[in-house]
Amino acid sequence: AVVSTQSTGGVVHMIACIFLGISYFVANYHRISLRFNPTKKMAINWSAFYHFYLLALLICSGLGIWTDGVMYCFHLFHIATLFDLLRRVIQGATIHADQLLVCIPFAVIITYIYAIIYFFFFREMFNPDKMEYCETLGQCLVTVLKNSLRPSSGGHNYSWTNRTTFKDLWTRLLIDASFWILFTIIGLNVVTSLILDGFRQLKAERERALKDMKTLCTVCGLSKDQLTSNGISWASHVDRDHNMWSYITFFFYLQEHDGKFSAVENEVLQKFNKADPSFLPNGRCIAIDTKLDLESANGT
Repeated sequence: AVVSTQSTGGVVHMIACIFLGISYFVANYHRISLRFNPTKKMAINWSAFYHFYLLALLICSGLGIWTDGVMYCFHLFHIATLFDLLRRVIQGATIHADQLLVCIPFAVIITYIYAIIYFFFFREMFNPDKMEYCETLGQCLVTVLKNSLRPSSGGHNYSWTNRTTFKDLWTRLLIDASFWILFTIIGLNVVTSLILDGFRQLKAERERALKDMKTLCTVCGLSKDQLTSNGISWASHVDRDHNMWSYITFFFYLQEHDGKFSAVENEVLQKFNKADPSFLPNGRCIAIDTKLDLESANGT
């Protein structure tokens, strides 16, 4: 009965994953392109990461039926996609992913150097009863990597079997202190600083974006002070004159429409594909232009 219940639950779970994928492709089928097209600014390439993520969800759901539900733990990552705060945390921690990846070979090189030192000079001090192996250079490297992640004794806390003299103490102090400085102090602090810098950068970008949304028009770039000083309502300007979503809807129409375009639409599409923003009213709006024209006419 327990096996039947698990199988039924697994089938329901797989059906839910299938519907998740179907709902995504139904909502975005018109944007998914089999070939990368740089002129389609709103297109989604078939090789996008989210597509492989959905495939992984489905595969793990199927494997969960035959692994007593072990593979279902992968689906817990889907929680991060449902909350904006978790997404920002992951984005902040991985914003310097390229630099963090460079730190991995550096850490491996340090541990490899110490593995060579241990293998040629201190091989006999390792105690296999405590999972310390150094019969070959490969075993020594794995042992050093394992102990490098331990916080005690600067990362290394070996038994030092048959090494009990005061001279051995100075040798151990030199090795442990140098590894602690290189790996723990420098290496781990570099990684920590990169992650914290990513959070600071993400926070600064978000605060700047929120400030711009409240004080700058997305379309023309005029500030709230410039508009109000000319007697123009900020709310009326961003909601009616230069409504951001109206422009986005127009760009989406130009991207997806397959029929004939008017001369104006065709010119805007060409400039849009070339990333040429000259068709936008940069630093201008019809209300200010009309006011200047009336002042000029009255002056003459």
